[in-house]
Amino acid sequence: MVILLAVAACGEKPATPAAETPVPIRVAEVVSADAANTFRAAGTVRLRREIDLGFTTPGRVASIAVEEGARVRRGQLLASLDATMVAADLSAASAERTRAAADLSRAKELFAKGWVTRARLESAEAAYRAAAATTSSARFAANTARIVAPADGVILRRFAEVNQVVDAGTPVLAFGDGRDGFVLRVPVSDVQASGIVQTGSVPIDIAALGPAPVAARIIEVAGRADDRTGTFAVELALPPDPALRSGQIGHAVLAVRSNGGRESMLVPSSAVFAARAGEAFVYVLDEAGTRVKARQIVTGAAGDNGIAVLSGLKAGERVAVTGISRLSEGSLVTPTPVPKA
Repeated sequence: MVILLAVAACGEKPATPAAETPVPIRVAEVVSADAANTFRAAGTVRLRREIDLGFTTPGRVASIAVEEGARVRRGQLLASLDATMVAADLSAASAERTRAAADLSRAKELFAKGWVTRARLESAEAAYRAAAATTSSARFAANTARIVAPADGVILRRFAEVNQVVDAGTPVLAFGDGRDGFVLRVPVSDVQASGIVQTGSVPIDIAALGPAPVAARIIEVAGRADDRTGTFAVELALPPDPALRSGQIGHAVLAVRSNGGRESMLVPSSAVFAARAGEAFVYVLDEAGTRVKARQIVTGAAGDNGIAVLSGLKAGERVAVTGISRLSEGSLVTPTPVPKA
């Protein structure tokens, strides 16, 4: 009897495991949260290089050859001082240099013959160097008694008038250097400045240019806040346009990262499960698109668009948003993309 049972047992075929049934799910693509975090800010159009021009010596303004708004060429005369005083100073300095040069020449001859001491020769040399320096200073003052355009540009403002007496360094003209073009300077808060996204193109609308927006690019975010306002300036380079003028008002739509400037991803709220103390899990679809794997993530703020993910996911990955309760590590799935709104 035992032998018959053993033979019968040997003749039985092993059981075939049941085929795994795929779980139908919907999946959503992980996207950067930056595109969802934008704000509109107003700013002022400026030439990127705007400088105040003045004289290096005090004096009476003899002429101002340009008006506000005038376009000028490099080297063009813009303003000049009454040259009477600077010319007299240069003449006196030149005369003193000539006298000191003659004294030095005589001192060298006498020293060579042994008739004067080395100290006398060194004194003559020092007097000549001082006279030469004074002459150079007077010549510089004479040359800078004229203001010429440092580059092609535009006169933005006149601060002085003819016959007005000005001190050294007093602004006479505000000059806009045209070589670097126009920018839109937008003040933003410290929080916004720390998370500004350097996108390739920023939409700008300037009423003076018409209703169509123009594309600008961020070229600079200030490293220090303005002492008066506490805001940081963001500079956006504007495309060339003959209608642009310094002082026009424009608006920019800027993207900003939350969480102190760290890049974050965005996933639908339904994709997240087992959330606890800033951590949670999602099911990520593999490259073949047939199975899912559980992935731990660090979550940020939740909003209408979904939940911010601070780490654990990359843009472009796909996560399950339905059927979560039926999934486990390595589950076979048949994914369907979530329709885009």
